[in-house]
Amino acid sequence: MKLKHLFSVGLLAVSAVAVANGVMMEMFQMKRQLNELTQAESVEAFRASAKNFIEVSEKAQATMPASLDGDQSRFVGYQKGMQEVIDVVKQADSLAEQGKLDEAKALTEKLNDLRKQYHKEYK
Repeated sequence: MKLKHLFSVGLLAVSAVAVANGVMMEMFQMKRQLNELTQAESVEAFRASAKNFIEVSEKAQATMPASLDGDQSRFVGYQKGMQEVIDVVKQADSLAEQGKLDEAKALTEKLNDLRKQYHKEYK
């Protein structure tokens, strides 16, 4: 009985930490996908990473970061910033689909600038 109780308390604590972090996990995943985008050696690899990046970004877009402390007006701005990031990756994916891998990879360089800009404001 004590073991079950201890396990339940531990699971609750881990869940609370995960919720408190807001979008931390998604941001780590986005960073990993960005690295894969810039290092892709084929159109197929680029497009697969772009698809994953967009999925994770859309999840992050729907989740309020803990740093916003429930401020809905700032959350709207955060969501617009995330949409800008998603749009850049969609444009890059379109270029890759046309066989323009180098141009697609060059466009993803804009993501670092967007990351710096929005992290200053919302992190």
